[in-house]
Amino acid sequence: MKHPVKTLAALAILGAVAPSTYAVSIKDDVVSLTPGVRLQTRAQMNDATSTTGGDYRIQSGTPGATDDAVDFMIRRARVYMNFKYGTNWKGQLAINADNVDNVSSNGTRPINLRYAWLERGFDMGDGMSHGITFGLNKPYQNPSDAAMSSSREFLPNNNAAGTYLAPRGVGAGYRFYHPVFLIAADLQNNTNTAQKDTSTTNATEEEGFYYGIRAEFSFSPDWFIKKRAESFVGKEGQGLNIGVSYGTNQDMRMADADPITAGAQQGAQNLTAYGVDVMFWLNGLSAYAEYRTGTTEFEANAGATAADVDSEFIVLQAGYAFPVGDEVLEPVLRYQIIDENTDADETVNYNDNNVALGANAAYGSTGNDSGGSGTQIDIGVNYYLNGHDNKLQLAVSLWESEEGSGDATIIRLQHHINF
Repeated sequence: MKHPVKTLAALAILGAVAPSTYAVSIKDDVVSLTPGVRLQTRAQMNDATSTTGGDYRIQSGTPGATDDAVDFMIRRARVYMNFKYGTNWKGQLAINADNVDNVSSNGTRPINLRYAWLERGFDMGDGMSHGITFGLNKPYQNPSDAAMSSSREFLPNNNAAGTYLAPRGVGAGYRFYHPVFLIAADLQNNTNTAQKDTSTTNATEEEGFYYGIRAEFSFSPDWFIKKRAESFVGKEGQGLNIGVSYGTNQDMRMADADPITAGAQQGAQNLTAYGVDVMFWLNGLSAYAEYRTGTTEFEANAGATAADVDSEFIVLQAGYAFPVGDEVLEPVLRYQIIDENTDADETVNYNDNNVALGANAAYGSTGNDSGGSGTQIDIGVNYYLNGHDNKLQLAVSLWESEEGSGDATIIRLQHHINF
């Protein structure tokens, strides 16, 4: 028998020169390597009003300015290497260049390691198994983020709940799979995006961890959805999963842990989130609902500490897929209630996420795909050329601020390819 490493090296060279239109899988008796690419390109048109009723530029978050006629962007640009070793080990290595068209102030482009994890699985028989993961990965607790790949979204923009407490860090996880339920638990480093603040007394304090747990279940093996997707692209079958989740990120040490007060106060922020979600699939119908709530607590090293900030999100969405020859057409609709501070009626612009928490509240940001506190309706249509591996998505987002004159209309045309 040839040495497996030499065999794989030879196959890798052949795979590198093979036509890119065909999937490449490199295998021998011990190791299996499967490369993959995900690319989402988008054209976007924006029209927004500021809180005072004037123009508002969504591209830069600038009141009194207008957007370009069309903004072209690369939403996703990722290269994957999935691998298996023997019958019990698997893992993934991924390079991320999302929004690579956005050049930073020093002229560089955002390219980084997105995933690097291993899992040791244990087959228990009767459809049951469990596994232990270690490395750089998403925890499983946020159902709209970690538990559901962006390649299977049925709108070009994700929902606000999907980016609320959605870390990605190094740690360990446990998974238990049953024919009618699963349980997932994770423990990771505190992934403070600004890194631990080492000024004043913060230098002597330790950061905490992210940890969470999620349970997902159905009432019958025939209805349990093993691979979650926002759309099942008209596939015949059915599924109903109910999920409950809890996650917390503790002691995020920050230079201004309490941004609500007038002066900067060193200390820590804690963010805890709870959620319940339902995924339903019946032939052409795909539907999803989620309620997510969380609390941000402040711990100042000195001086008065501000009150907690409570947030909540409601997501309702559905789509129905129709066959069109060998392809599929699917109209979709999503309704969101976004409330980033339930104790106040907020007057915000589209980009003003987490006004109450300040710019340092890294875990509370809902990103730029959804507006700040208010309501948002997303209406779209998908044209599936080859399921989720090759699809065109067209959608319009209508957002209104909780209070004031702030609003936004955004049209997105996106092509997604995944292989």
